[in-house]
Amino acid sequence: MKIKSGSFNGFLRYIFSMSLSAAFLALILIALPLTEQVSSSVKYDLVNKKDLYWAKEYELELKVEETQYFDKDIERTKSIIQKRLRIAGVEESSISYEKEGETNIIKVFVQTSKSKYLVDPLVKSPYLVRIVTRKEDFDYADTEDVLAPYLEENYNQTAFTRKDFRNVHITKLKNSANEYSYFAIFKTWPWKTEWEQFLQEYGGLTVGISIDGFVSPIQIPADQSIFAASISATEKENADMIGILYNSGIIPLNYSTKSEKEIEPNIAQVDYIKLTQGILLAVVLIYAYLLLVEKTPNHILLKSGLATVLTVSAWIAYLKISETPVDIFLLAIHIVTIIALIRIITENTESRIIVTVLVALLASICSIFGGGYVRIFAYDLLTVMIIANIALSISIPYISNIRKSLKI
Repeated sequence: MKIKSGSFNGFLRYIFSMSLSAAFLALILIALPLTEQVSSSVKYDLVNKKDLYWAKEYELELKVEETQYFDKDIERTKSIIQKRLRIAGVEESSISYEKEGETNIIKVFVQTSKSKYLVDPLVKSPYLVRIVTRKEDFDYADTEDVLAPYLEENYNQTAFTRKDFRNVHITKLKNSANEYSYFAIFKTWPWKTEWEQFLQEYGGLTVGISIDGFVSPIQIPADQSIFAASISATEKENADMIGILYNSGIIPLNYSTKSEKEIEPNIAQVDYIKLTQGILLAVVLIYAYLLLVEKTPNHILLKSGLATVLTVSAWIAYLKISETPVDIFLLAIHIVTIIALIRIITENTESRIIVTVLVALLASICSIFGGGYVRIFAYDLLTVMIIANIALSISIPYISNIRKSLKI
């Protein structure tokens, strides 16, 4: 039996259309609110980030005398703490300086969903780094004083501080047990020959890295020209935090934590169900206006409408399935933004390329240099923009196949 080419192509179009329709329907059902209650075995619930937030106010007491550069040093200290928090992805933070009598205070407010264990050191530790050497007349093996090997006062200070190193690279290396663990590799400037001489002089001996007065002993290998210090981190996020402390800048003023107070987080409360209803109503009204008032061609509205539904559904479905914590109010802004962008890029190929490139460029800049919610929004917008272009590319042949299958 001979099968006609036209009938076979029509059958393939039908299978293609039905498969895509089933996938689209699955995405929409997963994305809609309350659909997680349909099945008891599989949960597709949106993880609200508001339950992860905590807030705290720190008071840092400066332990230095005022000099002619004191004001500049305060501003630099505030700037570096702010930079640490920005790199760590802290959503909200503010820093101010106050003088209480003779006491100089820096107040730091933090509100974030990040781990307290990771955020606390970024604020509370000035992370003043200095290389020290052992005193010849001190007994570091004294069992009656177990803290002796870790106190800076029991060491000779050298001229080497954090400013003598180009950067401190955190990476995994094999330790003495032949297992991989995290190390901090101190990299000097090419013209700093004094450091090479120091490594040669103390090769095979034990020196120390003093951080805020606490010393970590380290033995310099006799046959190596690198200085790699083991760090107390077993997880990547801990290692990243130490990397931020080393490389976000050198704080010029020493300080200690005077007090820290837990505060009730102030988070925008958004009802996901009401938000969905509002967005659906807004989309319907917008497209009705475009059709009836602006007289936008039907094929443009159909493509942009389908691409919008697919993009929003795919993004929310991903967030649900991956159980990614999300700020509901940011999700609302993402959806409104992507509705507008899809409407623009649907007009023609030229506008699609220009808008996509501009949005990607702007979002990339904000992701790198921005902080807080701006950085989160920009990073997610890049992902959503990619999904939008894929959805639009799928929508065009899908609509064409449906029309051919239905002969409309």
